[in-house]
Amino acid sequence: MAESSRRAARRGPANALFVAAAAEAVPPALRGLADELTILFPWGSLLRGTLALDDASAAAAGIASLLALDGEATALVSIEDRDRLDLPRLDSRDACASLAERWARHGLAVGDLRPATAAELAATRSTWARKLAAGRDRVAWRLDLRRCPPSDGLESPR
Repeated sequence: MAESSRRAARRGPANALFVAAAAEAVPPALRGLADELTILFPWGSLLRGTLALDDASAAAAGIASLLALDGEATALVSIEDRDRLDLPRLDSRDACASLAERWARHGLAVGDLRPATAAELAATRSTWARKLAAGRDRVAWRLDLRRCPPSDGLESPR
């Protein structure tokens, strides 16, 4: 994050904020602040949270709590059988419907779920993406989420 922080200081955006914190324990001062949130190649509990899996509902709730109204989160994920997530393939209709249902519980709508393009992967400048061979030997997925206006009893994260 140090290099990303230096680049942001030189080239913007001027209001970029870099935080090292667990998604399960988002600092209260950050709740509802993010207009944009990017998650690149998460693993472990953050991967499970990015997919809003039941055993990681605290991580999913933390991710959701960061977004302001109409805020957007973009995640690039790569999942293999060895990750043992017990999920249907992300390109299946059941997986998309289930993902949308899980995120709706946290007040977020799934805007898009599709394979990431080579240009999107390259734009991350992620050494981890290169090590994973994401986009070459391994599929990487782009997931777009948006904070929905409160309705049906859902409250704003602030």
